[in-house]
Amino acid sequence: MRVSKRRAHEERNVPSIEWNKFEWDDEDKKNGNVQHLRDHGIEPEEAEECFFHEYAFCRDERRFDDVYILDGRTDRGRRLRLVFQDKGDGLARIFTGWDLPPRKKKKR
Repeated sequence: MRVSKRRAHEERNVPSIEWNKFEWDDEDKKNGNVQHLRDHGIEPEEAEECFFHEYAFCRDERRFDDVYILDGRTDRGRRLRLVFQDKGDGLARIFTGWDLPPRKKKKR
């Protein structure tokens, strides 16, 4: 298991909870969180980027109290939905994620 740490961008709207460290399994672990994200076409670095841009999150009512769903975007603008556990002290363990559909343009 490895933990990576990043700093939040200053321009980000900071919610009451902030995550800036991430827990990752070894890349070679068959059923680890890194491999699971890659099965969905997401690199761990892309998932981390979502926490450092404007995002929306809520508690995942289907799971335990410390599990959240986050809708965010990567540095390149890719929109992702992530499911992660708040492990305390700014540490997040991302379980899974997937692409969000493109936003529909508003009609004038």
